[in-house]
Amino acid sequence: MGSGQEEGLPSQPGQPDQDAGGHCGPDLEEAGRASATPTTPGLPTSCPPADPDDAEAAGPPAALLERLLLAGGKPSSHGTQHGPFFYIGGNNGASIISSYCKRKGWKRIEDSGREDYMLKWCEVQSRGSYSSFREGQQLLYQLPNSKLLTTKIGLLSTLRRRARAISKASKTPGGPQARLGKDAAVATLEDLPWTSPAHLRPQRVLRMEEFFPETYRLDVKDEREAFFTLFDDTQMWICKPTASNQGKGIFLLQSQEEVAALQAKTQSIQDDPVYKLPLRGPQARVVQRYIQNPLLLDGRKFDVRSYLLIACATPYMVFFGHGYTRLTLSPYDPRSSDLSGHLTNQFMQKKNPLYMLLKEDTVWSMEHLNSHINDTFRKARGLPRDWVFTTLTKRMQQIMVHCFLAAKSKLECKLGYFDLIGCDFLIDDNFKVWLLEMNSNPALHTNCEVLKEVIPGVVMETLDLALETFQKSLRGQKMLPLRTQRRFVLLHTGEAEQRLRPGAPSGLPSRPPRAPRQAESSQPPTPHAPARPGAHRPTPPHSAPWQPRPPSPGPGPDDAHHREPQAPGTEQLGRGDRDLVQEPSPGTAQEEHKQPGNTRP
Repeated sequence: MGSGQEEGLPSQPGQPDQDAGGHCGPDLEEAGRASATPTTPGLPTSCPPADPDDAEAAGPPAALLERLLLAGGKPSSHGTQHGPFFYIGGNNGASIISSYCKRKGWKRIEDSGREDYMLKWCEVQSRGSYSSFREGQQLLYQLPNSKLLTTKIGLLSTLRRRARAISKASKTPGGPQARLGKDAAVATLEDLPWTSPAHLRPQRVLRMEEFFPETYRLDVKDEREAFFTLFDDTQMWICKPTASNQGKGIFLLQSQEEVAALQAKTQSIQDDPVYKLPLRGPQARVVQRYIQNPLLLDGRKFDVRSYLLIACATPYMVFFGHGYTRLTLSPYDPRSSDLSGHLTNQFMQKKNPLYMLLKEDTVWSMEHLNSHINDTFRKARGLPRDWVFTTLTKRMQQIMVHCFLAAKSKLECKLGYFDLIGCDFLIDDNFKVWLLEMNSNPALHTNCEVLKEVIPGVVMETLDLALETFQKSLRGQKMLPLRTQRRFVLLHTGEAEQRLRPGAPSGLPSRPPRAPRQAESSQPPTPHAPARPGAHRPTPPHSAPWQPRPPSPGPGPDDAHHREPQAPGTEQLGRGDRDLVQEPSPGTAQEEHKQPGNTRP
């Protein structure tokens, strides 16, 4: 899962890129090019709003942005060079990000300690980056506490909290709507009915066990003992460190002997005094029930990498993006102990001696996957045509919305934070969709032809949307339509909630109040089959962002049900109440011991 560790902690960033140079989209806004007439520092620069309703919105923060972007920034204390400046930490996607920024006239800096940047994109999170961050003046990649979603324990704890909140709200007299004060006319994508694998069946609210495999924490005594008690030789489990990626530290549990060895090792660790020292003990682990009946492509296991983009955190602007399909080189054998036949990521597949010869067959485009399922499974399994771009896409979007809403009230939200999260889904042979994990700093390498088509477009649209939403938020402009939106699909917008917040200034919004918030506003996206990955499509003026229609949608869903209840007590914390250094790890043992694991459906 994610590599977003705090400074001083071990991390495993994505595999270093082998990026193809020269991939850069057209300048949708040459905001970074120096103006011929520099703006005098300290002199406000007016920026007229795009909508008459926002006439009062161009405040000093917007003027500051105009000086930085349109006038080429201000003189740096490090020399006479003028910005805007950008900093990239690490190699993951560095050539794509650098090309994008340089095309806008921005200048790259190499000193990670400099604080006069416009954009900072780092593989590894550090306390210093967040402590010196200037809200409303800078763009910073990765939310500080994204581990609520991007570590195994973080995601598990977040989903459990939401499940408990939904269960509690559903038992309140008057129903969830009355309890939480929601507007029944406002529905999120998650609340819409969905098409199940082979049958039409309306679903009102996602249950955790419907999309997330049964999981136990080994650092919590009750859960650890529950797992060791229930295991038998007919089962197969997978053990993972909470915050590693690339398959590091993962192993399978297929026999009583292996589980007994794990039990003894875990107990010895718990008894070791070093374990109780901060930052000294081994990384916490989870055990997760292994999906033993995966759908196979030509006999090989696969999963789907998609993207959750948080382009803006004030207000929230959250998007879904298609990625690609990852396959193993070896045929699937459930009893094999060779991890390269179980884990699909490129880091594991490179261990196969045939990788260099066959690497192009380890990554398929989503169009290739869609065609294969149409040709191989559609008639035999009674699937709708283009199942990948209809049912699968909608299901992935529903799951992402559920996860985001589960974490939303606890995520750090400052104007300038943005994040791109890699979400990995597995499809079983009943065409049920499972979320395996969510990853911070997803791999942006381009060592296969499909990746060369997909990754640059994902990175450039991420930056386009982060910059456009940042500017609109500063100026108090309406977010929609977004002219830089091409292939990403809007899942959730907090714009209505932001505007209803009392006392929010026209430029930089105030921090959220502690009182429960108004109804959320989420726009249900339309699943679609993307055209050539990374292709740029102009958006017609004064219209909603255009999205391509699916080639031939399957049976349509039933009417929408009421929206899902939000967890009680999910009011935002004030910025002064959040501390990156003192923040406890997601889901403490005290919080989680009441609910070991989530049951299988």
